[in-house]
This record gives sequence, structure tokens and C-alpha cells, in this order.
Amino acid sequence: MRSTIKLRKGDLVNDALVQEDIKRLYDLGWFEDVTADTFDLPKQLWIKGKPAVRLTFSVKERPAIKRVDFKGNQIVSAGKIREKINSKDNDPYDRTKASQDVQSILEVYRDEGFVDARVEFYTSQDPKAESVILTYFITEGQRVMVQEVDFSGNTAFSTKKLRRVLKTRRKKVYKEEVLNQDLDGLSNFYKEKGFLDIQVSSPTLTLNDDKTKVSIAIRVKEGNPYRLGGFDFQGNTIFTNKELEKSVTMKIKKPFQQSKLEESTKKIQEMYADKGYIRTEVTPVANRQPAAGLVDYTFTIAESSIVYVDGIYVDGNTYTKDYVILREVLVKPGDVFAANKIRRSVEKIYNLGFLDDVQVDVQQPRSPDRADVVFTVKEGKPGILSAGAGYSSVDGLIGTLSVQHTNLFGKAQRLKLTWEFGARVQNYEISWTDPWFLGYRMSGGVDLFDTTRVLPYGSDISGFTEHRVGGSFSLGPRLTEKLSLLFTYTYADVEIYNLDQNAIDGGLQQEEDQTSSITSQVIYDTRDNVFDATHGSRNSASLQYAGGALLGNVEFYKPSVSSAVYFPLIGKFVLSTSIRAGFAEEYGGSPYVPIQDRFLIGGVDTIRGYALGAVGPPNESSYMGVANAELKFPLVEEGGHTILQGAFFYDIGGGWSMARDIVLQPGIGQNQLKSGAGFGIRFKTPVFPIRLDYGYGFQHQPGSSPSQFYFTIGNIF
Repeated sequence: MRSTIKLRKGDLVNDALVQEDIKRLYDLGWFEDVTADTFDLPKQLWIKGKPAVRLTFSVKERPAIKRVDFKGNQIVSAGKIREKINSKDNDPYDRTKASQDVQSILEVYRDEGFVDARVEFYTSQDPKAESVILTYFITEGQRVMVQEVDFSGNTAFSTKKLRRVLKTRRKKVYKEEVLNQDLDGLSNFYKEKGFLDIQVSSPTLTLNDDKTKVSIAIRVKEGNPYRLGGFDFQGNTIFTNKELEKSVTMKIKKPFQQSKLEESTKKIQEMYADKGYIRTEVTPVANRQPAAGLVDYTFTIAESSIVYVDGIYVDGNTYTKDYVILREVLVKPGDVFAANKIRRSVEKIYNLGFLDDVQVDVQQPRSPDRADVVFTVKEGKPGILSAGAGYSSVDGLIGTLSVQHTNLFGKAQRLKLTWEFGARVQNYEISWTDPWFLGYRMSGGVDLFDTTRVLPYGSDISGFTEHRVGGSFSLGPRLTEKLSLLFTYTYADVEIYNLDQNAIDGGLQQEEDQTSSITSQVIYDTRDNVFDATHGSRNSASLQYAGGALLGNVEFYKPSVSSAVYFPLIGKFVLSTSIRAGFAEEYGGSPYVPIQDRFLIGGVDTIRGYALGAVGPPNESSYMGVANAELKFPLVEEGGHTILQGAFFYDIGGGWSMARDIVLQPGIGQNQLKSGAGFGIRFKTPVFPIRLDYGYGFQHQPGSSPSQFYFTIGNIF
């Protein structure tokens, strides 16, 4: 309590300072009465020869709440109510807080449709202690259901169509807050159709005799629809009219849309904010011509001066080092406050992968042309232990045990240990990555693996067994914020054994190879979120070179290109498209490219609806080309983030032994393109994304299964 009081020995005392300390003690919420008294001290206790006083604060503590009880609640559980109130067991009793809790409880009941609910509270003294029992007495009343919603005055749209705009519907629980939101939504619906003069009256509510049903009548005055006559700008000196016109999405002579006006206004503001004029105000002013059915808009712009970044701060982090977050920020103190760089900085901070939320607060420290930027973060759980089981179309029944730390030592380093096991797979893997290796703008990583898999050959699901053991080391310098390189050296000892007759007849031999290779990659990445992108793209070109000066007993080169583009659609629907192509060629003394380094086309990562390796020549695709399209949409959201998604997809592509075999026409022939479509579920876990897909192939050979079900860990692109 002493730390709350600001006055210290030797300070000058006056009534104002004492009252401030009294207020600070009241604000703690522990006391129902606080007073202060001063007593003159004898001369021998004066300070530096000057008179002194003893300042004494007298307090009367509030009684503690022994427990909080609820009486009369039958429909709504005590647990649900308890979550909404601020008075808790063992807290000091505060009558004001208890009164606020009454309103919170009433809101719970109104949300459940109990419009006549009443709540009172009282306290009783605990005879065994200096504490009270706080009791909320609830009269629930009757739940009110919507009996009917009717409209009057509407001629442009039918009552049936207007009802679809509302969330308040027949046989639904009546909620006053939802109805108020519906009235705003109804007005916006009309404005979106060009009816700028729309007037929506307050609804008339009629309860039945026992107050269990309500009929709602809404009157509208539509007016006439408007088309956009034209638009102009006023007050702009920094940008020309022609430059500003690029931000206007409204079309002249087309029906007016309120959303286009709001979008245009926002884009003009963003133009200024991206150049540092973050305090510029844009106000659209309408000039309506009802007789002609036209509306003109003038965007009145109150330009501001350029704002510069004064300081950059991080708040909310308890484990993560400040510099880990600050190094992702694209502006520095003294830079122009460019809003687009701040938005991109937030995306980069999210992409660290261990933060649940990132908020930006702009504060004015000293002058109007300066601003402090505060990034307030909410840390997730960096240490994760997970176990799971599933069925993979390739590996059958599999189990997974994973231990991962996504923010090792608070430095954004990632350490992961994984064990996959099943009848057809045994995989041990340990990996470590650092996004700022040795403090440079360069990622660094090490990966060690020991994997045994039973793989298909042609139509045989158990054609041979592959045992791969080795490791890799990678460095990824970032040339710009979007452009980076990635160099990966990999050494793997690969053994092929347990060949079945089909694999032997196809020319496959039992062998053991040592592959030493380096892969160079150029990446251009503009995605907003590397874990679940909604816009932007990722484009790359790579070349893998094995053997030669790198030793090993196999020699080949393997160039490839890929591009994935993400398009945000209505709501949170996202269309993702991807195209990949590549080939592998042997050189030097190698007679062929080893089977493990060729392309396996078909399956969950290429063309769904077909088994792994079922597209093209059996396990001999030295050339490949695949295109995918996927429409994703949210199914379950939590804390503003999507954790469960649905998806529809279409895949097409092929695999070929040689370039002259390529046929860009769908068909059942070995060298013809194959396509498939289907639907799936995407579930985001803290460790990895899980995909469940069902694919149907359109160009199967007669007698083969036309569809496949896939359980997979990871993203397709």
C-alpha cells in the first residue's frame, strides 16, 4: 500500500497532493473510507531545520466477498453468469461494481430472449469471518420468441427479400440488440442499392397475452434510387485529381453503391497515409438531384503535414525479446510514418508464428508532426507437445508424436522433434531454424532425418521400401523485404530394398545411393500470412545439383519453378491457385536419375483423386507439370482467427519420362493430362495444419478406383 502513495519523506505537503494520494488509495478498490491527518513534529524531528509533520492515512477496509451466489436462475447456468460479472470470490466487496454486474447479468438474459428479466443483489454477513456473501436474485420471466416480422412502405423490394436481410426471424429468440443491428443493416441494404433517402422507422413490437411471442412491424420510406452522376475533389494539393481518381471504385452512370463510396474514401485516406500524411481527413459530400435520379460526390480533403516516427515500442511481451519483434518493423525512428509499411510490419510480426494477436497504437508524444508507434502483442504458447493418429492414403494408419518450441530462448528460434510411426512408415526428424542467423537478415537451419517408408510402384501400393537417413543445412539471405535466396545442402544415404515383382519387372533394382546435393532457390514472396495467406503470392525458381564436385555416387540436376497466388473474395473466402513445373536429368557417369529423386505425380500434394505415383509412367516421371485451384472458406473461428476451414479444389497435371512424351490434353493415356476435383477440411493445430481431402479423378484407367481419401499434415502450396 505504501508504494501507492506518492508523497515521500522530505516532500512539501499541501491539500492537493494529499487528496491525490487519497484518490489513489480509493482506486485500489480495497477501502470504503480513507482519511488523512497531519500532526506537528517536535523541533528535534524537523527536517533540515524546517518544521515537519507526520502524515497518517486512516483506512477502513471493505469486507471481502466470501462467495458469490445466484438465486432464481433456471435457464441460464451460474457458470455462464459468473463469467460475465466482475465481482469475484475473495475480492473486496464494492457496491458500485455489484450494481454494474446487475446490468451485465441483464445483458446475458436479454441475449437469451428474456426481455422482462429482473436482477437484484443483497449481501449477508458471514458470522464466522469479517466477510460477506454476495447474492444476485434473478427473476427470469418468459423467453420471448419472434412470431412474425412484417414490413410496410416497401415497393422496390418484396417483404420476403427484406426478411432475408435480417437476423431477427420467425421462430428465433427475440434479441433487442440484434434487432437494432438489423435496422442498421436494412438501411445499408437500401443504400447499397442506391436508395440514399431510405428511412427506417423504429419497430413496433406487439407481445401476445402471455408475453412469450412478439410480432415486429417495420415501416420503411424508400425514396428513389440514385445513379452516380460524377465525383470531384476539393482541398487536395499533394495529389492531383488524376492520381486520386485511381482510388475511386465508383462508376459514373452506374447505380450508386454505399460500399463503393466507403471503399473509395478509405483508399484515398490510405494514399495519404502511405506517404506519411496519416492525419489527413477525407469527407465525401453528396449533392443529390432527386428529379434526375443522380448523385454527385465531392471528396473534401483536409490535408495534414507529414508525420514522422518518434519512437517504436513493444508491449505485452513477457518471454519474447523486444528486438525480435522490433527487427520485423519496416520503419525506424525518424522515418516518415508510412501506413503501408506499418501494415506490412504487422503481417511480418504475425508471420513469426508464436503470437496470437498484434495491435498497433499510434500516440502523439510532443508535437503534431511526431508519432510514437506501440506494437501490443499477445504471446501464444511457444512450447507444444502433441500426439495424434490418422489414416493416410499413402502410409495407412499412422501416429505422430511431436515436441516443438516456436520461440526458443525468446529469440524466435524454432526447434522441432517429430516421430511418425505406422505399418508403412517410421520417421524420426529433428530440425532447428533461426530467422535471423547470427544476427543477419538471413535464415539458417539444420535438419536431421531417418525415414523408412513402403512406397507404391505403379498400381502396386507396396512396390518397394525406401530407407533415407541424412541431414541438411540451409541459409536464406533476404535481399529485400519480398525477395530472398535460399541455399540448402543435403546429404542422404538412400537404400532401396524389398522390391516386389512389379518393381523388378519395371527395371527397379535393390541399391544403395549416397546423394550429395545443393539446391539454390530465388523466392519472391508477398503473402500477408505465410501460414494461411489471404492475398499476395509466392513465386520461386530453384535448381538442385547433385554429384560432381559434391561427391556422392549419383549425378543429376533438377530445375523447377512454382507460383502460388491468393485472391481474397467476398467475406473470408479465398481463392488459391498454384502452378509447378520441373524436370530431372542425369549427367556424367550416372545412367539415370534415382527413383527417389524423380517426380511422383498423383496423390495429396499434386493431383488428388489418384494414388501416389499413379499419374504418368510408373515411378519414372522425369518431367512434371501440375496446376491447382482451391477455394477456402471459414467454418469455425476463435478469437478472430479461423481454426477450421472448408475447401473445394480442382487439380490437373501430368508426369512424363521425356520431353517429347508431353501431351497437353486430358485423357486416360499414360502421357495425357489427368485431372481431379473434390472437397476437404483444413484444421489448424498449434504444431501443424491438418488436411482431410476427398478427391475424384476424371481420367482413370478402367477398373481402377475413381476416388481417393487423404489425411495429410502440411499445406499443399
